[in-house]
Amino acid sequence: MASRDVRVVITSDRFYGTGTDIERSIAERYPGLAVEVETLLAPDDDTMIAVAHGADAIVTASIDAVPRRVIEALPGLRVIGRYAVGYDNIDLDAAQEHGVVVTHYPGYCTDEVADHALSLILALNRRLVPSDRRLREGHWVGHSLDTAFVAGGEIWPLREQTIGVVGFGRIGRAVVARLQPFGCRIVVADPYVDPTMIQAAGPDPVSLEDLIMTSDVVTIHCPLTPGTRHLFGPEQFRAMRPGSMLVNTARGPIVDGAALAAALRAGHLQCAALDVMEHEPVATDDPLLQTPNLIVTPHSAYYSERSMEVLRRETYVDVLAVLAGGTARTTITPARVA
Repeated sequence: MASRDVRVVITSDRFYGTGTDIERSIAERYPGLAVEVETLLAPDDDTMIAVAHGADAIVTASIDAVPRRVIEALPGLRVIGRYAVGYDNIDLDAAQEHGVVVTHYPGYCTDEVADHALSLILALNRRLVPSDRRLREGHWVGHSLDTAFVAGGEIWPLREQTIGVVGFGRIGRAVVARLQPFGCRIVVADPYVDPTMIQAAGPDPVSLEDLIMTSDVVTIHCPLTPGTRHLFGPEQFRAMRPGSMLVNTARGPIVDGAALAAALRAGHLQCAALDVMEHEPVATDDPLLQTPNLIVTPHSAYYSERSMEVLRRETYVDVLAVLAGGTARTTITPARVA
C-alpha cells in the first residue's frame, strides 16, 4: 500500500535543536504515512504562515500562539498539537470553524506541578527563604526569643491550618493527596465538579468565597479562561484572612499581580509563592519582584526529564493518529478530521 505524504511543522522552544529521532520512531507505527518533519524556533505569525504553508499539522509549545490569522492562512491544516495541558494561546473558535483538530496532553506534568505546589506551601509555612536570608545576614536563632524574627514571621503547624485548593482537576486532586498526610483541613472550590466527588476524596467542598475567607493557605489549580482571569484581585485579597498565604502554579493572569503586590506590602497577606506571572517572561524590574515575602520560580513547575519525554511522545502520537484517519485521545475541538 502506498504511503500518503504528510508534513508536520514543530515550533517548540523546548525541543528545538534536539533532533527528530523521537518523532521518526513514532512515525514508524503509521506505515500508511510518509511523514516530513520541520522544526522552527519561536516564530512570529508571518514566519509560521510561510514555513507551515502546505503543512498538515503544527505542533506548538507554550510560547507560540496560533491565532485566527495563522489558521485562516493555512487551508491544508488538519491538526494543531499542543505540547502542554493549557491551550489559551490557540484560537479555538477559528480552529473549530475550519475543521482543525486541536489536541493537548492533560496528563502532562501532573506529579511535577503537584510536587512543586507542595514544596512552595511548605517553604512558605516553614519560612525557609527568609530564614536562609537572615542567616546569611548574620542572624542565628540559638533557641532564643528572636526565632520568629529570624524566620521572618510566626510559624504555625501545618496540621492546624486550613488549605484551600482552587480547582479539582488532575493537579488539584494530586495536591490534595499530597496534603492529606499532614493532617490539615482541606477545602476545595470547583463549580464544575460534583461536591460528592470532592467529599469522597476527603476535602470539604465549599464556594470560592468561603474558601477565600477561611483558608490559611490558598493554592490555585484552575485553568485560565475568560472567567478566571484576575479571579484573585483586590476584592479577593481583602477578603482573605489576615496573615494568609497564596500559591499559584496554574496560570499567571489568574492573579492580578498589582493587587497581590499591594496586599503583600500592606502586610495583609503574610507571603506568597508564584511559579507563573501575569506577564511572562517577567521583567527584572517588575514591581512584584521587589515585593517582600514573595517566592518566585521561573514557570518551571512542569519540569522533570521524564515529564518532557512523555509529553513529546504522547502529543505526537495523537497528531499522527488524526493524520492517519483515526481519533485523538485528548482534544479540545472534535477528535477526528471530518
